[in-house]
Amino acid sequence: MASAEAVVCEVVRGQDFGCVWHYHTECEITLVVKGGTERLVGNNISPLAPGDLVFLGSNVPHDYRNVPAPGEKPAEVEAIVVQFMPQLPGHDDWLQRSTMKPIRRLFQRAEQGLEVTGITRLTATRMVREMQHVHGMKRVILLLQLLDLLSNSEELQEISSAVLPQPRPGASDRIGTACEYIASHLPEPVYVADLAAIVGLGRSAFSRLFKKSTGRTVPQYVNELRIARACLLLAETDLTVSQIAMDCGFVSPAHFQRQFREHQHCVPLVYRSRVQKS
Repeated sequence: MASAEAVVCEVVRGQDFGCVWHYHTECEITLVVKGGTERLVGNNISPLAPGDLVFLGSNVPHDYRNVPAPGEKPAEVEAIVVQFMPQLPGHDDWLQRSTMKPIRRLFQRAEQGLEVTGITRLTATRMVREMQHVHGMKRVILLLQLLDLLSNSEELQEISSAVLPQPRPGASDRIGTACEYIASHLPEPVYVADLAAIVGLGRSAFSRLFKKSTGRTVPQYVNELRIARACLLLAETDLTVSQIAMDCGFVSPAHFQRQFREHQHCVPLVYRSRVQKS
């Protein structure tokens, strides 16, 4: 978004949000004031409600929809959209400073999109609304205060699983090696015993370390990664469901359909239709 402002703040009003399925290098904070029917972030589709507040990192595919019921006119929408580059002007390395670790972690989590909830949302909403009325350095300072608030909150929820799940900070290098192996062998069967042997651990010890480092069991991690890849292929290619099932390592199209419905609450072709609809 080209602007003289380092932090751009716009109010969107009308019968739609003025966007389609897209992504951009700017980070984005969107507060839905009223209207709208659904929000798409990565591989997630969720209903919209007034007060919805989301923080997106760079290049996260997203869309906000306002689809009326058959025979009805679309309701009026209103949203406040804040966009900014993750680098501060003249300070490209600011996130690498040791004191910026919480902010750095926030930006990493925002690669999956973050929904702001609870008391944090009430405070953040006031700050986003205030951005409409200030400019220049005052708006930059307000953004930094908002990022500080979000980085120290436990009321943020990841929205999409389309980004490769990462080991937690401080995780063993062995787990990083195992995750790299899983990602590069996703279409193939992945066995815990093989992963344990690759990193030089016993099966039980490896399973405990993997769960501690990722928050998931190996089967959960692999399945989440396969579903995420399937969502991207459904959204961005014309491959058939059977081709996608094979490419993502599911044992059969029927197994893929069951797993996809469990995670996304719809069948693959319905998901494709909803994402590709403009």
